[in-house]
Amino acid sequence: MSRLVSMTLANIKMTYRARQALFWNLALPLILMGLLGLVLSNGSFGATISVVGKGPVATLVTDSLHSINGITIKTGSESDERAALKKGDRDAVVVVPDAPAALGRPIQITLYYDQTNLSRSDATVSLVSQVVQGVNERLIERKTHASPQIVLHQEGIAAVSTRYIDFLAPGVLGFSIMTSGIIGIASRMVGYREKRILKRLRATPMQAWEFILSNVISQLVVVLAQVAVLLLAATLLFGVHVQGSMISVVLLSLLGGLAFLTIGFAISGLAATEEAASAIGNLITMPMMFLSGVYFPLSGAPGWLKPVVNVLPLTYLVNGLRDVMEKGLTISAVGVDFAVLGITSLVGFAFAARMFRWDSNN
Repeated sequence: MSRLVSMTLANIKMTYRARQALFWNLALPLILMGLLGLVLSNGSFGATISVVGKGPVATLVTDSLHSINGITIKTGSESDERAALKKGDRDAVVVVPDAPAALGRPIQITLYYDQTNLSRSDATVSLVSQVVQGVNERLIERKTHASPQIVLHQEGIAAVSTRYIDFLAPGVLGFSIMTSGIIGIASRMVGYREKRILKRLRATPMQAWEFILSNVISQLVVVLAQVAVLLLAATLLFGVHVQGSMISVVLLSLLGGLAFLTIGFAISGLAATEEAASAIGNLITMPMMFLSGVYFPLSGAPGWLKPVVNVLPLTYLVNGLRDVMEKGLTISAVGVDFAVLGITSLVGFAFAARMFRWDSNN
């Protein structure tokens, strides 16, 4: 036990004495969150609008919205879409009656919007109003009189905050855990092998499981430090509040750290040099960074890309953290994310055990 404790403490000290490790673990995520948070915290990244209705007027409204760049269209029942609006998953819900209006009376379209975000709601209301006006003019052209064919009724709903920084913070946390787990551990293990540290450790009384477990524990301590530092910075600098349980955030982070740690161990068995380990690590982490919704939502991604997104472990870590931190969901509600990260850990461990080498001649 003393050997395990000593090796774990040594790994932690070496991690935080290494400038490159500090950069990947803490400095880069803080810089990214700070820059993107300051630049885009009050901005928008498109709008998601739901159209409820199946009649010809609803089709005209949907087609008009589809022609606008940056608008994502959703459909569903009125109750489901209004619930999604209240949770912050929609920017507006447009309800169009299926049945035609009574003779001589205009059709009333109801627009539900998020009244808690004034700048975003003003832009959304203005956009929908212009679309409805355009549809109204097209309907008037088909009639012999110029009376309004459509009237727009607006109703505000208090929705959950959808600030960009609230969306960004869980993504940056997941990105930080991924890079330190994959690139950090892979480079460290290959460096140990190149310097023959692993070969010398093999000749000591230390068992292989003690060495591996010490690295796992030290890396999970790093994950806890990342969670503490990044969430503290997000809270103090941008007013980010964790809506759900911090225990859920910590458990997800630790399981994610374990999953990416096993991938890092597997890479260390493949790579012959630190440069090769870093290259392979970047080859794996870079696509995940852009395809897992770290910085921007992927709701508008093309259909052929969705299967790729759904097999990336970072997708489930980021989604799980975001559901807990931003939406306040419980552990049971993010069970799929826990399960996928757990499966990734088991598969990664199997590969890591098979690929692990004490020296370059194994």
